[in-house]
Amino acid sequence: MPTWTSPPQLVALAAFYARAQAHPETISDAVFLEHVKNAHWPTNCWSYVEASFAIIAPACLLRPHLTAELIALPFDAMIAGGLDDAGQVIALGLACATREAPYVEVSEEGRRWLTQVWPGLDELVETVFQARLQAALADDDEE
Repeated sequence: MPTWTSPPQLVALAAFYARAQAHPETISDAVFLEHVKNAHWPTNCWSYVEASFAIIAPACLLRPHLTAELIALPFDAMIAGGLDDAGQVIALGLACATREAPYVEVSEEGRRWLTQVWPGLDELVETVFQARLQAALADDDEE
């Protein structure tokens, strides 16, 4: 699991991931999602995307059934940054996994998920991205 040394919320998340891996039955999906979501911090949207992929990749590995909900986190930031093409999303995730000087270091497990599993999720990515895009557009229409 990740071995982040900073910032503090990622250090705590790494410890949480280790507990979730060692004793998955003691942590509900709701608590799991809460910890992953709470590890994110405010920043510009594209740095958020990088950080979010580093944060969610190990989570998706540990709880693959939560992948659709977890990938919505970086998608919301991508949409806020102006992305409206789901066809670019896989490449953005791969770039986060292979960047030389990432905003947040991707763990080995996270890198493995992003390079081996993520590219095969085209259909899920399209579905979740379009749903998040439509929700964002609906929010804009309400304002």
